[in-house]
Amino acid sequence: MKEFRGLKKMEAIMLAIAAIVMGVLLIVLRGRLIGLAMTALGLILIGFGIFNLLNRLVPPAVIQIVIGIVIIVCGWVLVEAVLYLLAAALLIIGGLLLYDKLKNRVHYIKPWMQILDFALPIGMLLIGGLFLFNQTAAKDVLLVICGILTILEGAILLVNTLSED
Repeated sequence: MKEFRGLKKMEAIMLAIAAIVMGVLLIVLRGRLIGLAMTALGLILIGFGIFNLLNRLVPPAVIQIVIGIVIIVCGWVLVEAVLYLLAAALLIIGGLLLYDKLKNRVHYIKPWMQILDFALPIGMLLIGGLFLFNQTAAKDVLLVICGILTILEGAILLVNTLSED
């Protein structure tokens, strides 16, 4: 069987299909997918903890079980905390970039170049504000974008794999 970038052709096809399916799930399920993933991760950690308890490895078992329970119970709090940190980082970096652009004003011949120069800091401020004040929409937008990019990645891998002879 032919190989495509270190993968057998059938493995590359399966990986591409899995990426496309994951992208569709990210778009369709959005927030529920995060909840399902956190629940699955928590259950896996609890399972590993029980397995370690059966092997008489008490300290790692207790740690795994406690972390699994915390992820299941407080999973959304962790996601919201990460989004608040991301919002703060985007607002700070966007503000600093905008201040730098205003302070060190570069004069362009074409006005659209000036607009492009300010697009990144303003975009960062807008996305940071969205993450700070409307997390539900921010999560949905982020997951849809990730889903679209995952579908594109899977499609590109599939086309490249099928075009290789």
